[in-house]
Amino acid sequence: MYRELIASHIQGHNWAKLQDPCPEKMISHAEKYVGFKFPDALKELLRETNGDHWFLLSAEDIMEHVKTNREIYPEYLEADEFEEKINRFVPFATNGCGDYYGYRILPNGETDATAIYIWEHELFEYQKVAEDIPELINKYYNGEI
Repeated sequence: MYRELIASHIQGHNWAKLQDPCPEKMISHAEKYVGFKFPDALKELLRETNGDHWFLLSAEDIMEHVKTNREIYPEYLEADEFEEKINRFVPFATNGCGDYYGYRILPNGETDATAIYIWEHELFEYQKVAEDIPELINKYYNGEI
């Protein structure tokens, strides 16, 4: 489902390229590294394509971005604020300007799979942009977000 949807948007463009599916072992490793269970929709996306080298992050990219954010931002925020605004977020896509699209993690450690948010790095704020991954993909590639 995701692979076909993405392919329909990137057809004829050389800036995005679907990748091979992500191995289950890598998905599990990324979940452990990030510290939160990925929603089923994100795991299914990764099972179909491990990113697109443009908008969608690979499992390895997810880990790298989480690592970078956890290293950079603690000095700018108090511990509680860091936990809420940085650490409890699972990014899986980017706009290329430092902002991420992803899932928020609730204070109880459960992933909020009811919405996709953009995390704006200058303001450390979230804004809901889509109900699910297909809506996010459509909006992004149609220039609506």
